[in-house]
Amino acid sequence: MARSRDLKVGLFVLVGMFLLALVVFLVGEERNLFDPSVTFTTSFVDVQGLKPGAPVRMGGIDVGQVERVGYDEQNPADSTVYVYFWIKQSEAERIKIDTKAKIANKGLLGDKMIELVPGESNEVAKQGAHFEGEKPSDMFGKIEVMATKAEAVIDNIEKATRPLGDEKLHQNIQGSVASVNTILKEVAEGDGYMHKVLSDPQEAERISATIQSLEGTAKEAEGLLKDVRGVVGRVRSGPGFAHDVLYGEGPKGLNEFASAANEVALTLKGVRENESLAHDLLYGGKGDTSQVIKNVADLTGDLKAIVADMRAGKGTIGGLLVDPSIYEDVKVVLGNVQRNDVLRALVRYSINKDEKKPEVQVAGPK
Repeated sequence: MARSRDLKVGLFVLVGMFLLALVVFLVGEERNLFDPSVTFTTSFVDVQGLKPGAPVRMGGIDVGQVERVGYDEQNPADSTVYVYFWIKQSEAERIKIDTKAKIANKGLLGDKMIELVPGESNEVAKQGAHFEGEKPSDMFGKIEVMATKAEAVIDNIEKATRPLGDEKLHQNIQGSVASVNTILKEVAEGDGYMHKVLSDPQEAERISATIQSLEGTAKEAEGLLKDVRGVVGRVRSGPGFAHDVLYGEGPKGLNEFASAANEVALTLKGVRENESLAHDLLYGGKGDTSQVIKNVADLTGDLKAIVADMRAGKGTIGGLLVDPSIYEDVKVVLGNVQRNDVLRALVRYSINKDEKKPEVQVAGPK
């Protein structure tokens, strides 16, 4: 009987040891306790509840596990939270020195994990390397912000739709709808212009003709605009007076014209304001100027009378101009003089005698 009891105890111990070995094996397989690993560190201001045992992922694959989370025990003044984690030796060669670590959500329950973001360097990180930690993004914080914004939007919608419950607004809307119905009925059945537009073919033709006329006017305006552009282009490129005025020596000519106009204005002002012959001629004078003006007027009258007598044939000059017989007599006399040798000799003698007279010296005033 004692032997049977010892056998049972031995079997129980053997089964217990087997189960313990199986548990150790399974836990070791889960936690990679039997695989070689490389330890790294990173740091954050806030780890958002990250705990030891949390997975470390890279590219969506579990490559390690968080080993310890806490402050620097040797520096109590440092508020940075340090995270120690290990990576499988088989995956450690994929970890570069410029790899960055960030805290990500493992699921909707709020569990956290470390996610490694590969860098661009080709140098592999060594044992104990420290990776830069990115600022964690709090999913629940984002949800809270979105909820706040959604609440604000709902509040605005409520404020916008609140007037729709007003009975007076409903009455106004009903009145507006009734008015629109009345207008549409009048357009469809009445005798107004809109009814003619919709139902009268002649009115439709008139509108069509008007539109065509407007199209023609638009084309003419387009042609006119094209001509204006051409003129502007010719003025800009030249040659021509307008080009010279705008781009050439036009400003200089305008300045000279302005100067000449200014001088004319000053001259007219001097004639108007100063006492001179021109002023007396235009505005009336006194004294000697008045006498000069009177003499000029008398002389003009005498000349007018002389010209009138000459036209009437009075006097020798008038007779020469008007009477042909006197002209013929003078012509005969002059012709006879040219043909008469005696008269010609007398004329020549008279000319020679005048040439032999002593020259008279005219002295200037002393």
